[in-house]
Formats: sequence, structure tokens, C-alpha cells
Amino acid sequence: MRVLAFLLGSLAVATASADMVGQWQGIVALGPSNIAQGMDGDKLLKLQISKAFMKTLVYQLQFNADKTFASKVTGTDMKPRRGRGKYEVSGNLVTLSFTEQDRAVKSQILKGTLTPDGKKLLISMESKPGFPATKFVFKKVDPAAPKSAKSTRH
Repeated sequence: MRVLAFLLGSLAVATASADMVGQWQGIVALGPSNIAQGMDGDKLLKLQISKAFMKTLVYQLQFNADKTFASKVTGTDMKPRRGRGKYEVSGNLVTLSFTEQDRAVKSQILKGTLTPDGKKLLISMESKPGFPATKFVFKKVDPAAPKSAKSTRH
């Protein structure tokens, strides 16, 4: 009985990892912030410009079967940023361990959660005090879909 339970558990983890393999595209979603309270003039304008810029960014993750991933961030008026690392899947939890960003050594760990249907990956990062957490929403790209259907907006 234990052997069967172990095999079923191993199969579930392997299936979750296999489902990660492929291209994922995402956007950033900013939550409510109390930082704008008391701001005026240039500071408020800079905050609004920053939020508008964040909305133009497109995030891509390529998960490989060998448990490695590559990331790419593109946006208006910016040079693309690229990263690499390894990932782990445990149930619906995904851990991304960056080892490189823009050809420089980088050590950063991000943790995310797969939705129960496995179609979206949600990653949240803490921001500066008073700013909302930065939330990333990734959706797996269907390789069979026509290019026009590969929208990054959810």
C-alpha cells in the first residue's frame, strides 16, 4: 500500500512539473497603495508615470523539462532584461531560483502558486514600505494558438 501511495504521489509531482514546461506570459498587477496619500506635485506625477510604465511591461517565462527556466522582460523604452535559473514544483507551489540576470550572477528566489486548474501562475513580491505588493499573473501560452490569440493581457 505504501508503494502505491508513493507512486501516486510521485506521479502527481511529475505531472505538475510536466504541466509547467513551456512558454508562460504575464503581466504585473498592482494592488491598492497608501503611498499616494499626502503626495503632491512631482512625487505624485512620478508615481503615476511609474504605474503607467509598469502596465506596459510584458513578462515571459520559459520552463524546460530539465527544471531550468529562462525569463525575459520587455517594455516600452527599455532594453529587454533576461534571467536564468532553476525551478521546483511541490503541489501547487512553484519556486524560482534565479542564478543569472543580464549575464551577471544573481541570487534571488521567487515563490508562486499555481491556480487549481494549473492554467495560471501567481507570484507576489514585497515592495517598498507604503507601496502595494507587486503581483505577477502568468498564463501558459498555447503553442497551437494563432499568434494573434497569444495576448498577454488576462
